[in-house]
Amino acid sequence: MTPKKLTCVLFIFCFTLFCFSSHSIADDSNSDSTESIQLPEVMIAAPTPELIDSVAELPGTLTVPNNAEATRIIQRTPGGVYVIGAKRFKDRFSINYQDTLSHVPGVYATKRFAEEVRISIRGSGLERNFHQKGLTALQDGIPFTSADGAGDFQEIDNLVLQRIEIHKGGNAMQFGGTTLGGAVNMISKTGRSHPGHRLRFDFGSNDTFRGNYQTGQAFEKADLFLSLSGAVSNGFREHANQENLKFNSNVGVKLGDQAESRFYFTVNEIDLDLPGTVTLKNALKDPQGVRSSALEDDQQRDIRSYRFSNKTTIELSEDHKVDVGVFAYKKELFHPITRFVGVIDQESINYGFYSQASGTYKIGRFLNRYRAGITTQFGDTEAKVFRNNGGRSGSLTRDADQFGTNIVVYGENHFHIIPKLAIVTGLQYLHADRDVDDNVTPSDTDDADYDTANPKVGIMFKPLEKTQIFANISRSYEPPDFTDLTQGSTAGFIQLDAQKAWTAEVGTRGEYGRIAWDISLYRAWIEDELLKFTVDGNIPSTTFNADDTIHQGAEIGIGIDIFRGLFTEKDTLKWWNAYTYSDFFLDDDDQFGDNTIPGQPPHFYNTELRYDYGDKWFFALNALVASDAEVDFNNSFEAPGYAIMGMSAGFKINDHADVFFEGRNLTNEAYISNFSTAVTATDSSALFYAGDLRRFFGGVRINF
Repeated sequence: MTPKKLTCVLFIFCFTLFCFSSHSIADDSNSDSTESIQLPEVMIAAPTPELIDSVAELPGTLTVPNNAEATRIIQRTPGGVYVIGAKRFKDRFSINYQDTLSHVPGVYATKRFAEEVRISIRGSGLERNFHQKGLTALQDGIPFTSADGAGDFQEIDNLVLQRIEIHKGGNAMQFGGTTLGGAVNMISKTGRSHPGHRLRFDFGSNDTFRGNYQTGQAFEKADLFLSLSGAVSNGFREHANQENLKFNSNVGVKLGDQAESRFYFTVNEIDLDLPGTVTLKNALKDPQGVRSSALEDDQQRDIRSYRFSNKTTIELSEDHKVDVGVFAYKKELFHPITRFVGVIDQESINYGFYSQASGTYKIGRFLNRYRAGITTQFGDTEAKVFRNNGGRSGSLTRDADQFGTNIVVYGENHFHIIPKLAIVTGLQYLHADRDVDDNVTPSDTDDADYDTANPKVGIMFKPLEKTQIFANISRSYEPPDFTDLTQGSTAGFIQLDAQKAWTAEVGTRGEYGRIAWDISLYRAWIEDELLKFTVDGNIPSTTFNADDTIHQGAEIGIGIDIFRGLFTEKDTLKWWNAYTYSDFFLDDDDQFGDNTIPGQPPHFYNTELRYDYGDKWFFALNALVASDAEVDFNNSFEAPGYAIMGMSAGFKINDHADVFFEGRNLTNEAYISNFSTAVTATDSSALFYAGDLRRFFGGVRINF
């Protein structure tokens, strides 16, 4: 069946499912019952430094609900979810996703250099030492990554976001997520949520500067948001310079009282020099040092991307709505890396559509919520490789056309059997294609197809007004991407199976007095996990399927409102903690036995103590602590743990201007922020990225 025919069939299936749900609603509308059994809607504060302030009320629209409403919806999920309000990262120099995500329990986000960050949730994409894998990335609910599942988070400008939603593991199934790690949904500001004009200037160590202008305008039947950011930095390490220009815009148009359509358009120009990996000794002795081959080959990653999308929301009634949308984006990648690989030169076009229906209805006296939808992604990439002549393209060595397809049909249902207990069931179907046409060696043309069904079942129990207890079990399924299948070349496919896992999770979130918490315990039984090891710093990583592996751990977030109104009526002191315990290991492997899977420290702790003098000024101390981490599959070499300290402060000058200041790694500790993995690592293995030493940043924001 061709992708077009399959898409038509799946769309008809999704539409039929929605019509069936609507028919059930109509049938129940004449019920004699006047009282429905439902779970009380009480929003629980996430344990962030700002507690409930993280979901402060902002004007929402049909297409983009405000932060508070989004949090209420997300907290119906019987599992690990999290909402990060923009207040978390607006008072700091948040240039990458370590700055915005590393404080979330269960999320391991650490910088390699500049805006390049490795993000792993519950060990997802743990093998990936470049780009991003193992997570479903969305922007405003619209697919953000490529059709084969790979992506680059540095294409997002954090300054245009009003919140980030984290749906861990199978809790992303309700949005079509199929991966072990779940989904990250990045929600943009609108002309209604952020009206007016804003200027922002950031500056700091290593000749770092960023400027941003954004404006929001609200009209009677429309709203407009525009943002333009430009940033330059010499980077902490040698040959880690970066320059970028990011334009974001969206326009919302009311199509009546019950419908709204929003159009998004973004442009990115990102130039990034790559310093490469070095040995452990060199990383700790000379953290600013660079790998010699990175200089000789002028390794870099330059991206040009253009993204257009549309989201239309229609309220069919007070309790039911439909979202439909389309998206398309073009990406150009110029990527000189090692002389062994060459210059990767790609031009890709990805496009697709999605639709989702959601709502509530009564079955007798019982409340039922549903969500059902379809997401399609199609990608076409011209993948060429040239010889690397000092960062310039030489003769053509490889030339292939890559075609990727990813189609997910999903549904999730919440049935409230008693006022305090809901049963959640879900099911999704995934179809994926990976095809390559080799233009140099036609005999190396190859293809692979993947199909699966993923079920989910869970419960949500509310014993107290502001306490939830949840549990779920779900299945995930991740086909390999083109990087996995081609192993750094464009000639044929390596024989790889999709990664499959069953994950069980229990947890609780809630508030009691001055304490808020969010705690999850999970265990995943994985088959054919996609893992990587580095042969040499100049040779691409090799992907393989492990037999059986286990990922298990604890995700603990606790926020404490220590006091309010001690010196003034509105001053506060809050202490926030996020601890992630990760235990990932092979299960009776023929070669490695029960060894720990390398790539992530078992203990990862982030904490902040913040004092706010009302809305006038604030001062905060923070710390990031990581334990030793296995580097190789033989568990013979470790990356040392670290503890780095920081501070931040801000002052409101008047109603139109404020300033902030931030210091990082105040003790100037040399440490390893990230690393690649190997079968057996030694002192001569160039696998390590040095963390930044002491750095300072500041900024000013002007509203008018």
